[in-house]
Amino acid sequence: MYVERLDESHDLTSFRCGVEALDVWLRVHALENQRRNLSRSFVLIDGAQVIGYYSLTMGGVSRDELPRRFARGLPDTFDIGMVLVARLAISVDHQGSGLGRNLLVDAVVQAAAAGEHAAARFIAVDPIDDRARSFYAAFGFRDIPGDGEEGKGRRMYIRLDEAVASFGIAGTP
Repeated sequence: MYVERLDESHDLTSFRCGVEALDVWLRVHALENQRRNLSRSFVLIDGAQVIGYYSLTMGGVSRDELPRRFARGLPDTFDIGMVLVARLAISVDHQGSGLGRNLLVDAVVQAAAAGEHAAARFIAVDPIDDRARSFYAAFGFRDIPGDGEEGKGRRMYIRLDEAVASFGIAGTP
């Protein structure tokens, strides 16, 4: 198994993760978003089959949108750089095997590399449901109290350096 950047050669037709919105996004929007420089998608390959993917994009967050502990000492005159893990999914047949964690580690490595060039301080995620929210929380991502409806639509954050340290990623900032 290995991870590589999505391109036209990947067969996406059989990918199913159990969340139709994530399946459709991969098949219909991922390549077009790459062509338009809106996001970058990376696929987990087993043999010739795509069994997982994640997508990244760069963004910014204002200090008042961050958890208080993350916002202390930051300027409020401009947005703070972040990398958004816009999508992350594992095929139904491979869920529960630790591959989601492996993809998240790969996403953190990519985010750290991007952060070296574009000054990202945070990684953010927009969990699609409570199961995804629990997954990210297990790796140190935090909700912002009072942001959105309880358990839904709330962005979660982790400092990039904390993510790198928690996953024990060597050779990254």
